[in-house]
Amino acid sequence: MNRRLATAAASLLLLAATVATAAPASATPVSAGELAVAAQDFGAVSVRGTGDTVLNSAFNDFAGDPVRISLDARAATNTDPRSTSGHFHVRHVHNDGRLVADFEGDITCLGVGGRQAIATGVITKGDAPWFPGLELVGQKVSLSVEDNGRRGDRLGWVWGVFGQPVSDCQGTVPFIRTTGGDLTVRG
Repeated sequence: MNRRLATAAASLLLLAATVATAAPASATPVSAGELAVAAQDFGAVSVRGTGDTVLNSAFNDFAGDPVRISLDARAATNTDPRSTSGHFHVRHVHNDGRLVADFEGDITCLGVGGRQAIATGVITKGDAPWFPGLELVGQKVSLSVEDNGRRGDRLGWVWGVFGQPVSDCQGTVPFIRTTGGDLTVRG
């Protein structure tokens, strides 16, 4: 537990003790675990790094394609999405070397829970030569991360560009293991 989180937890315990002595006997006591969970909402959160993966057979014609996702998202607290800032970059190359898509944008919302994070954003610049006429700019994306240290993180994504609905801080489970890079979730 970092120092700021420990200080917040100690303050909450002190507050709970103070309230408990003033509360009526019928009040439900608050456990230390509940206070620790509440304390997590007070500190800064972030997800940073790069994850490389190779698409598996579930991706049909794209099986074997390398994809790289870079993410630098941060928020002042886990409970105020308006404090979110950051950037993302996605590059997908076909296994024959041709570019499928390369796009980047700004993070608009970040939610962190333990080792997992969901960051949503809007594409500000991009190219998708594999899909002629597909407009990327202005479309929403959702990126999900599970931080497993150097043992191989997991990634997930939803692309609004293909008509899938993406709402702020909404995403999918991280469904594919990384083959390189390292993504770090803090909060």
